[in-house]
Amino acid sequence: MSISIYYTAGRAQKLTERERDAMIAVTRKYSASDQIEEIEECLRSHGGMNWEKGLYFYDDDLSPDSILEGSTKLPDITEEAIWLSLQHWCKALSELRRAIPDADWRVHVDDHDIEWDADRQEYDPTI
Repeated sequence: MSISIYYTAGRAQKLTERERDAMIAVTRKYSASDQIEEIEECLRSHGGMNWEKGLYFYDDDLSPDSILEGSTKLPDITEEAIWLSLQHWCKALSELRRAIPDADWRVHVDDHDIEWDADRQEYDPTI
């Protein structure tokens, strides 16, 4: 069984060039993050890797008024691996949301919404 984190942002105006650049920068930063090594070490000790190492944005068939949609598969070998990767991707999506603040965002793992903490300006998977 595969577990994924899903993310969408919507508004009437399309992404600006600056916002697209921010998407690329966040994707690169978190795909090469030091946290990746910590998560992979956890997975190696439990038999292997079964997760995606980057944010994946859908290219086609976006919903109306959607400026981005995507998903990333989480490791499902151990609860620790799920938790580490969920925290990692919440940090990435928090940074992306701060770069595109005027959109309507939704981040969720299957049927569980990840709440936005407006005071801390981040997605908090513990809420």
